[in-house]
Amino acid sequence: MRLVIVGGVAAGTKAAARARRVDPDLAITLFQDEACVAYSGCGQPYVLGGAIAEPDALIIRRPEDFARDRIDVRVRHHVTAIDPVGHRVHVHDLESDHREIVPYDRLILATGARAIVPAVPGIDLAGVTTLRGMAAMHRLLAELDNARGQRAVIVGGGYVGLELVEALAMRGLEVCLLERADYFPPRVDPEIAPMVRGLLDRKGVRIITGESLIRINGRGDRAESVLTSGGNTLPAQLVVLALGVRPAVELAAASGIRIGPTGAIAVDERMATSAPNVFAAGDCAESRHRLTQNATWLPLGDSANLQGRVAGENAAGGDARFPGVFGTSICKCFELAVGATGLTEADARLAGFDPITARIQAQDAARYYPGANPLTLKLVAEAGSGRLLGAQAAGTGRVDKLIDIAATALLGKLTCDDLQNADLAYAPPFSPVLSPIIVASGLLARKTRDRT
Repeated sequence: MRLVIVGGVAAGTKAAARARRVDPDLAITLFQDEACVAYSGCGQPYVLGGAIAEPDALIIRRPEDFARDRIDVRVRHHVTAIDPVGHRVHVHDLESDHREIVPYDRLILATGARAIVPAVPGIDLAGVTTLRGMAAMHRLLAELDNARGQRAVIVGGGYVGLELVEALAMRGLEVCLLERADYFPPRVDPEIAPMVRGLLDRKGVRIITGESLIRINGRGDRAESVLTSGGNTLPAQLVVLALGVRPAVELAAASGIRIGPTGAIAVDERMATSAPNVFAAGDCAESRHRLTQNATWLPLGDSANLQGRVAGENAAGGDARFPGVFGTSICKCFELAVGATGLTEADARLAGFDPITARIQAQDAARYYPGANPLTLKLVAEAGSGRLLGAQAAGTGRVDKLIDIAATALLGKLTCDDLQNADLAYAPPFSPVLSPIIVASGLLARKTRDRT
């Protein structure tokens, strides 16, 4: 049996590895547009900022590593079309310009997502870039080599935008963040967002919210400034677009494979598409939100790996299931961490829940222990049942610990009553005597009783 995989960053390579373990005799071929496979895109901002000295440290496996497992990885090969009826793909070798038709018995689409690039004047000027893929990272590294003391505008205040703010500031650039929404980052409620803005203010980052990119002005062929919808002209020798990504579904759509309401490829729990023997995984594929049961699209690296594992097992003859996502995520910007899982208060209302919330200021260790760090935690629960619906946290403390506890509570469908009696680890260096999760859950439990 022949398995063909299109795309080789996270989901595609995970699918290939899993398929090989399930079926030692399966013929596996993976086609990848880029020159690299199996790399960590999530680590790129830390290379740019200098925390990771060697860019190639992000490469997890190379084609020759896959070859030892009898997985044929062909880089710089672009799949131009899929024929689901004839069970074959059309492939263009970008180096030799050779074209061929490759048959398959099972096919996995892991085509990922593409950076959003707005159609504004000046977008093609030198010094304007995105951060999507290893080639883009190396281009941006080359720009940064001589950029100390220059001015940069980062367009977009999502997690990647915030990580880039830190990276460029660490490189000695004067940074301005432009975000069209009124606050950022997008996956937290307004009570948490000001902590991020306050930190950036203290770091000397200029922040403009409620305005969008209109034009990039140039001197010769290089960027010189950015014009915003509010009439601001922002000096910029470097403009980094961090406006998010869109699922790369053109190949699937052209072959008649169904695209879901989110704009990504529609799949079931087995990661099967509408075409027979064709699976999809990663940033090109939809998922299901485990709280709302609605189709959702959350392009996250860990989800891509989980989906790829399921797609690979099933393409090799297994019967695995991917149950969906809560959207758990976290971001580091300077010393501040911002994390979230589940639904925000606003999203819970939109989904038809009657939410109650509790927000507390806390520390990640006993108040008297040296080095205890502050954080803010917000929990969202369903008013009637007290079931936890979401959590957000920000601070210089152990935000990841609180978000992971909350994500596990969502998985177990725990209520605030359950959580206020949680048996969590305690010693003064690691936590207050009552974890912030327990304290906030106790507040929610009282609110639940008051509503009944």
